[in-house]
Amino acid sequence: MARALDGIRVLDLSHVMAGPFCTRQLVLLGADVVKVERPGSGDVMRYYGHDRRFGRNSANFVGYNAGKRSVTLDIAKPGGLEVLRRLVARSDVLVENFRPGVLARRGLGWEDCRKLNDRLVYCSISGYGQDSPLRDNPAYDHIAQAMSGLMSLQGSEGDPPTKVGFPLIDTFSGHMAAFAIVSALLRRERGGGGQHIDISMLDASMVMMSSMILKYFGTGEVPKRVGNQGFSLSATAGMFDTADRPLSIGANTNEQFASLCRVLGLEHLLDDPRYADPPGRWEHADSLRAAVGEVLKRRPAEAWETLLNASDVPAAVVRDIPGVVSHPHFAGRETFIDVEVPALDRTMRVINAGFSADQDGPGGTAPPPDLGEHTEAVLAELGYDAASIARLREDGVL
Repeated sequence: MARALDGIRVLDLSHVMAGPFCTRQLVLLGADVVKVERPGSGDVMRYYGHDRRFGRNSANFVGYNAGKRSVTLDIAKPGGLEVLRRLVARSDVLVENFRPGVLARRGLGWEDCRKLNDRLVYCSISGYGQDSPLRDNPAYDHIAQAMSGLMSLQGSEGDPPTKVGFPLIDTFSGHMAAFAIVSALLRRERGGGGQHIDISMLDASMVMMSSMILKYFGTGEVPKRVGNQGFSLSATAGMFDTADRPLSIGANTNEQFASLCRVLGLEHLLDDPRYADPPGRWEHADSLRAAVGEVLKRRPAEAWETLLNASDVPAAVVRDIPGVVSHPHFAGRETFIDVEVPALDRTMRVINAGFSADQDGPGGTAPPPDLGEHTEAVLAELGYDAASIARLREDGVL
């Protein structure tokens, strides 16, 4: 048996986050990804953060680039451009996240590349897309969070706009790009030929925020910030203090509310006409939440988590990163996998694709590439002999 993308060759011209995250997902499905980097420096993500124990590979670089092959190439030089053209001709997929028009000016835009390889799936990832009036604007994740309206939804009413604490849009855009690429490859196998995919971080954020945007489209009402309340805005859906840590509860339905009251010993609330239905509970949310919150403070969060879930009331302790990644839930699952990191002389845990399968599922333990580690091997596959490769090195192309 084979993984979904075994035998698929991907030319990765991307850097930093959205593009490399995309191509890492393709690696996990079996693709051979050749990452092209600038001689000398390479992808700037190699040096993200201040921890130098990884050498030229930061922790994020390891996680987003494990299993790829690295080629150093100066495409500003004729020899480098020729190498890249040969790579295009031999690839199934090309992924790039330069600003729109940058590669086209070097003769490597979609129209140029499809002439070299009419089966190529060419995926462009940018802040605003290839034909937007904003196409030339630079974009980072926190810029996209501001532009998309995402920051207007974080926190409680009256708070200043606040960004999500990690590159959410970058990651989601990369995931959407991987999904689009697999869709394009399936289309190609059905006789559709090559395709140009245009991934916009702003467009991707609209998909990610669809639950709020659909509310606005349907009602015309501007969504308000609701802090730690659940999406349903039920009075008993949100975060509550306990004896030690915050606890998030999702008692939305009448049945869940009744179970919550029984677990907390508040059965008398079920006879209170103020709380007989969701609208009433919302109208009298302050008194209801105060009664619930008073009882929850009597026990630790994990004790309540166990009791409530056992009674079909969704509940979870508000954990930090060390708390969640060490949870028994992940024992025996393949959510995390270990890859070799030569600079550390040990393995490092990284993230798998996020889903499992009964056969030939995603994964792989290959290490991240050192800068230019596979240059000679890849050029040999393109037909360059040792003397030609030596000349390219002398010319500063590699």
